[in-house]
Amino acid sequence: MFAAIVTVSAQEKNTEGQNLLKEIALNDKEDIEIRKVALARITDQNVFRQIALDKNVDDDIRKIALARVNDQNVYREIALDKNVDDEIRKIALARVNDQNVFREIALDKNVDDEIRKIALARVNDQNVYREIALNKNVDDDIRKIALARVNDQNVYREIALDQNVDLDIRKIALARVTDQSVFRQIASDNNVDAEIRKIALARIK
Repeated sequence: MFAAIVTVSAQEKNTEGQNLLKEIALNDKEDIEIRKVALARITDQNVFRQIALDKNVDDDIRKIALARVNDQNVYREIALDKNVDDEIRKIALARVNDQNVFREIALDKNVDDEIRKIALARVNDQNVYREIALNKNVDDDIRKIALARVNDQNVYREIALDQNVDLDIRKIALARVTDQSVFRQIASDNNVDAEIRKIALARIK
């Protein structure tokens, strides 16, 4: 009986302690370091979710909360939110496992390039790679990532033959072309950049 009373008392104290920590983590806006300490001692996922999603909370506090959340919905919401700090979005994006999120971000021209690169690196959809690789309005570095992951000869051919495409991107495409007619067409065209013609000439059998 005595042991049971002691156990109940200990549980009550533990609950009181957790409640105090939650209160500080959620509401103490005056001292960030104190909030960090409180947040490190909490185990309540609801608190982590609430803080991670709250744009009015200090970014460092949000990062700590986000690192401890195990909710894909939270990661998804933050990763897709353009109004969230990029560093926080990167953390969320690194923990998302939803291909729809990666696809949406990778194809969105209004998203920060670094965020798009992270998303694109995790996409496994060839249609997304094709669309980005062929889009001249996309940042060259992002196109290169997409082009490196495409396995479509039609894409390589179209880019290799397009004189309006960035030279480095054409080289990447041409290096992956296997169609001899493409090499012949480029090699015989005096209007093609000399460097591109040399690569094509070297590939003719």
